[in-house]
Amino acid sequence: MYSILFLVSSVLIVSLAVPLKSGPAYQTDDYYTLEGIEQYLKGLAKSYSHRVSVKEIGRSYENRSLNTITITNGDGRSGKKAIFIDAGIHAREWLAHTTALNIINQLVVNFEENKKLLQDHDWIILPLVNPDGYHYSRSIDKSWRKNRRPSSENCVGIDLNRNFGSGWSLGYADSDPCGITYMGPGSFTEPESRAVQRVLHEIADSGRGIMYISFHSYAYEILYPWGYKEVNATNYKEHEAVATAGQRAIKKKFSSEYKVKPSFDMSVIGGASSDYAYSIGFRLSYTWELPGERNGSKFNFHPPKELIKELVNETWIGVRAMGAKVAQLL
Repeated sequence: MYSILFLVSSVLIVSLAVPLKSGPAYQTDDYYTLEGIEQYLKGLAKSYSHRVSVKEIGRSYENRSLNTITITNGDGRSGKKAIFIDAGIHAREWLAHTTALNIINQLVVNFEENKKLLQDHDWIILPLVNPDGYHYSRSIDKSWRKNRRPSSENCVGIDLNRNFGSGWSLGYADSDPCGITYMGPGSFTEPESRAVQRVLHEIADSGRGIMYISFHSYAYEILYPWGYKEVNATNYKEHEAVATAGQRAIKKKFSSEYKVKPSFDMSVIGGASSDYAYSIGFRLSYTWELPGERNGSKFNFHPPKELIKELVNETWIGVRAMGAKVAQLL
């Protein structure tokens, strides 16, 4: 009897001391495929169902799923302010997608280290806005930027970051259906931009929209409204304070130098998602331009695989600092 009790006790002690691995592992050795992204999100939702859920918010032109993942701390409290992040509006910006996936990994798998970020805020992340374009970029033309809806008899694609409602058709936007920044025949003509619009409104209309970040590449810049007009956001000092927290955290650990400035200072463009999010009630709204070089070596939109881990971890340091600053200020 004693030996049986001893054996049971030993098993319990070992099982408590050695946590079981659960959920899919986040990879940094290569860029994710479309299928890999979907499997990763669904795997997390299955393994951490008490605080993670995946929702299809729409379908692309070629009928691919657009999935958000909502991450909470599992306390069941409703009505928390929400931080919404998207990535991959532009197909060729591969680093953006895996950056968003790393943020998901940090908040879900590394929850104990980051649970303060989820105490009063839910995080909703859409890691792939433009799945059709991403598939085309990965398989046929790595420089492809737009979505894949035919725009004329001979051309394909609308620039989704010129298709949102704020300042549509103003500034650096192309009216030529064959142009690389073609804005579309009107605002929100694309299923992908409409899907993002719906989620933004669901969050903002309920008064929950505290911060929006859209990841792009490449420029080493964190940009705040406005983009379609040369005017600072009304609360630009708040925007600068939060973005500067991220900038300084990155510089301290990695020595990388981000610039924080209004979007129009980079380029005056209409129809951008960050302007739209701000216009409908998100307190803070950013376009985050990820690096296009490292140590003097340029890689533009496609960092070598061996740099993925370093680059996504660098960005996470900044995002974490910004999330902490939001909790402190607002």
